[in-house]
Amino acid sequence: MYTRLKHTRNTKQIVKNTLFLYFRHLFIMFISFFSARIVLDKLGIVDFGIQNVVGGLASMFTFFRSSLSNATQRFLSIAIGQNSEDDVKRIFKQHQSIYLVLTILLLLLFETIGIYFLYNKLVIPPERVNAAFWVFQFTVASLCVTLLSVVYDAVLIAHENMKVYSYVGVFEALAKLVIAFGIAYSPVDRLISYAFLLLCVACAIRIFYAIYCKYLYKECSYSFLWHKKDVKETFSFVSWNVIGTAVWAVNNNGIDVLLNMFFGPAVNAAKGVASQVNFAITNFSNGFLTSVQPQLTKSYAAKDYEYLYILFFKGSKYSFLLLWFFCFPFFFVIESVLGIWLKEVPEYACSFVFLILLYSLVNSFNQPIWILAQAIGKLKWYICIGSAVFLMVFPISYVLLQKGGSPNSVFVTNVIIRVVYIFTVLAILRKYIDLSYRRYLSETIKPVFEVVFVSVLPLAALRIYWGDTPYACWMSAFLAMIVNTLVICEFGLTKEERLFIKEKFLKRMKK
Repeated sequence: MYTRLKHTRNTKQIVKNTLFLYFRHLFIMFISFFSARIVLDKLGIVDFGIQNVVGGLASMFTFFRSSLSNATQRFLSIAIGQNSEDDVKRIFKQHQSIYLVLTILLLLLFETIGIYFLYNKLVIPPERVNAAFWVFQFTVASLCVTLLSVVYDAVLIAHENMKVYSYVGVFEALAKLVIAFGIAYSPVDRLISYAFLLLCVACAIRIFYAIYCKYLYKECSYSFLWHKKDVKETFSFVSWNVIGTAVWAVNNNGIDVLLNMFFGPAVNAAKGVASQVNFAITNFSNGFLTSVQPQLTKSYAAKDYEYLYILFFKGSKYSFLLLWFFCFPFFFVIESVLGIWLKEVPEYACSFVFLILLYSLVNSFNQPIWILAQAIGKLKWYICIGSAVFLMVFPISYVLLQKGGSPNSVFVTNVIIRVVYIFTVLAILRKYIDLSYRRYLSETIKPVFEVVFVSVLPLAALRIYWGDTPYACWMSAFLAMIVNTLVICEFGLTKEERLFIKEKFLKRMKK
């Protein structure tokens, strides 16, 4: 009885955290769209380009920061799941010490090789070289401050405090919007002012995190700690994370290179548009998975395997359904939306958007598998074999394009290989944990297929009947939203899940 009540509370916490992260994503996406336009207008094309290219030198290490954050969050969640307060304190101190050492090393790297690259390799107008130097310095400082804040991000997520994590993200977006408006009134160089003010925002967030976490969480009391065994374990975990991220980057950039080799930059522009649309939509599903990750890791640490399986099977299903809820109506209006958004829609942009979103729908099954793999911590064979399968996209696509295939064939290949990849890594995980294929098919795959089949069939028939006019597209999208909601409730959710949502809805209505 106690376990069931605990699981119910955990489920409610996931729902609550997901809503906070959705709000965060929507707000940041909306504000960032306007901020970018305002900054471009206030700085001008040349200075905006300098900010992007010089800032990009530092942002290259963003993927490394993400891997570090995942590692810290994983080790903290394991310790919290095992109710080991001493281990939680030790992990916080150890990881903050690691970040401090890495920050010093990165600072030395940027102030030597980075400065050389800035003065000798980048093409910058002579009169803006001094401004570019200060932009670089402030950007490097921002990166260092942000790196020292990573452990606090991980603490908040491990403790499932998405409320504060979301509020900080909203504050950061608003601060950047204020800066975008404010640089027009700067008494000094606008570009330098912009970079300096971004550094101030990073420092403010770092100070807030330190004060808030130290006040709320006992483990957030820092003193330098360096145990070789812990450092080795951390970097072993991080290294496999980095390799996995690097493989994804190589595959993604490899596709860009192939498209450029065979079709030129115009097709790369279409890919860029499709990637932006995909990023905006898929973040809704990612917010849910961020909420699930700490509980799944804690369940593994506590050896609560039944709840672990429930989280995994349901998390995989919900991850797809949340993404499908947004993607399916959007499929009907891709051309119209791109026409409204862009003055000139690149050729292949519409088909690329469809195929990349289709890839993301397939990949939504992989995200919970990756979270489970990180919780288990056995990443060697997962990364080695999985990467070998994933990288097959590049040679297969090259052969297809050599034989006269269209640009779309690259993305179709990507989707097919991703399906193979998912079943491959799932088989690898079964070496370490007793995952039931039967339960996975019945609790995850079956309801998803039912939702897709029942949703698509009537809407596809209506679309054929109505034709391809703009009115028909928007009407189809509107009906798709209604049909999608009803079908997901009927076929995608169990009776218990429907009752849970109904109770929550009625409770909200009474307030």
